[in-house]
Amino acid sequence: MALDPERLLALEIPSRQVDYSDRDTLLYALSLGAGFDKDLRFVHEDEQRVVPSFGQSLTFDDSWMDPTGVDLAKVVHGGLDLRFDAPFTPAGSVELRSSIVGLGDKGEGKAAIILQETELLQEGRRIFTSLSSLFVRGGGGFGGSVGQQPEMNASPDREPDETFEVSTRADQALLFRLLGDRNPLHALPEVARAAGFERPILHGACTFGIACLTVLQRYCDGDPARLSRFAARFSGPLYPGETLVFSFWKLDTGISFSAKTKERGLPVLDGGRADIQA
Repeated sequence: MALDPERLLALEIPSRQVDYSDRDTLLYALSLGAGFDKDLRFVHEDEQRVVPSFGQSLTFDDSWMDPTGVDLAKVVHGGLDLRFDAPFTPAGSVELRSSIVGLGDKGEGKAAIILQETELLQEGRRIFTSLSSLFVRGGGGFGGSVGQQPEMNASPDREPDETFEVSTRADQALLFRLLGDRNPLHALPEVARAAGFERPILHGACTFGIACLTVLQRYCDGDPARLSRFAARFSGPLYPGETLVFSFWKLDTGISFSAKTKERGLPVLDGGRADIQA
């Protein structure tokens, strides 16, 4: 069913306060695979560092979907564009301010994209901004795109400067869902098959977080303060247990990247962008 643009763009999502502990930031890092390379900076409370994409897990809230006619079972993540103004403390409290800022229309009977912007403020200071693209199957045909649209980044037209493999675990989606996104698409085989997948898929936000951790470790010396922006589009599913093959291109402003599955050779992330401070 086509989305209702007036209803969505007029939606007022109440601001809310969210408290988080070091258990949450440690669990997030573990769910991305941190610690398996003996780098304990993200998975132990002594001088702990927080993977900056952790902020996205704090923003998760699907309570507005049903009242606006959006079927959660038809929603998958289309992409994320995150801006970091300051590193996260291992534990703390943030104020969330969220709104729907744009809708993309792929045509009648085709997909729609909902662009949701969320800001996190700590002690009145913005520390994190998320532009989240939600892909809604069958939601198109509402009269054309309106409002803000996702920025499109393209990888350089040349061979990558580096490739790197990262393995995922068979139970990774079951671990990541404990952070809040309990969409059954990522846990129940019958739901995944009904959606057209052979088995449950990994959360796009988890794949995105794996990419963020990988860039942080390889190009930022593990320092979250050096990463000011991180963005990518989700171009295909990743099944838990598969291996990600990253391609990286070095740019003046940071890194461009993409990723595919080693087992199936199919794209998973594209248009990746990481802005890195010297």
